[in-house]
Amino acid sequence: MSDLLIQNISQIATPKPGVFRGSELRSLNIYENAAIYISDGIIKAVGSIAEVMEEVEGHPIILDAEEKAAVPGFVDSHSHLVFGGNRADEFAMRSAGMSYEEIAEQGGGIVSTVEATRDASKEELKNLARIRLQKALKQGITTMEIKSGYGLDLETERKMLEVVNELKKEQPIELTATFLGAHAVPKESSKEKYLEDVLAMIPEIAELADYCDAFCEKGYFTVEETRQVLTRGIEYGLKPKLHTNQFYDIGGVEMAIELRAVSVDHLEVLNDEDVQRLARSETVATVLPGVSYFLNIPYSPARKLLDAGALVALATDFNPGSSMTISMQLLMSMACTKMGMSVEEALCCATQNGANALEKSKLGAIASGFQADILLLDTENYRDLAYFFGENHVHTVIKKGEKVWESRG
Repeated sequence: MSDLLIQNISQIATPKPGVFRGSELRSLNIYENAAIYISDGIIKAVGSIAEVMEEVEGHPIILDAEEKAAVPGFVDSHSHLVFGGNRADEFAMRSAGMSYEEIAEQGGGIVSTVEATRDASKEELKNLARIRLQKALKQGITTMEIKSGYGLDLETERKMLEVVNELKKEQPIELTATFLGAHAVPKESSKEKYLEDVLAMIPEIAELADYCDAFCEKGYFTVEETRQVLTRGIEYGLKPKLHTNQFYDIGGVEMAIELRAVSVDHLEVLNDEDVQRLARSETVATVLPGVSYFLNIPYSPARKLLDAGALVALATDFNPGSSMTISMQLLMSMACTKMGMSVEEALCCATQNGANALEKSKLGAIASGFQADILLLDTENYRDLAYFFGENHVHTVIKKGEKVWESRG
């Protein structure tokens, strides 16, 4: 791997290295007229060109940033990127006034995605996922978590996780796999029987995943049922994550913290006591504004969480039914306009705190010793990421010190 020297950067905007909470997230490290030196995929120096040149050895490849701003690569810590089918027709039906329940009665909803995912071959799912990953890369996502959960049987859940693991080696985005067998109950089973099936799946698929997740929500899985799933996952080396408090508060947050979950995600419905519980914990609160926008439901109280001192991450929840977007830049704008975040907080939550939600301590910042995942923007000011919304401001994507995508526009 060749060394790389990026020079003529108008502005570097990055979270400070470490784990920060509260008001600390409003303070970025800003370098003007700067350079970055990378060796073996790791950042060795950041600062003025004179400071950086003192650390340069040999003859690195020179990349002229042409006065572009630089930020860390986005870390999308919650997605459902592997699935079959398309639910654009359902979106049109819902937009025309039909309820989710009415759509489900006509065979729509998660049932349609499960059927399409079961019907698709592994190669078909991989090809679909590869196209989506290419779109994600162009949007600046350099690290992504992908969940199973559209199989709801051992064969298809395994197929989905195998797709994720194979794609780890076949494209540049760094991937993490999560088992979400307890996503819903398949139409051919009862909840009691399917819960037994999920518990039996975990030993079979544990080697294919890093985390175990479940949908702890009214009408899906209760707190105690979810506890069984996550505890079983822990027994087989899968660390817990959790979907909870999307529509109702049934106690999922408290249970997740008791199990030392790495993250709890959604949190659109959140009481003040749980806000304080999260603030006192090491569990990352992952907010998903794309869901609130797409389903027209309340947004997570990110401002309360941040002010209380919770660790907050921002992710896409990319999926066909409730958040069909792969743009972290658009979500940063939503976080600012709908959730009360500052631009600086939104950037931290989309990079470093997303890395914390995946336990990747050397991602999410442009700093010495960190992995060189860097975006060069089509602007001189990082604030345009949230301000000039609906645009892709990513010009160049660098992953592990190598240029993996560049805009030709």
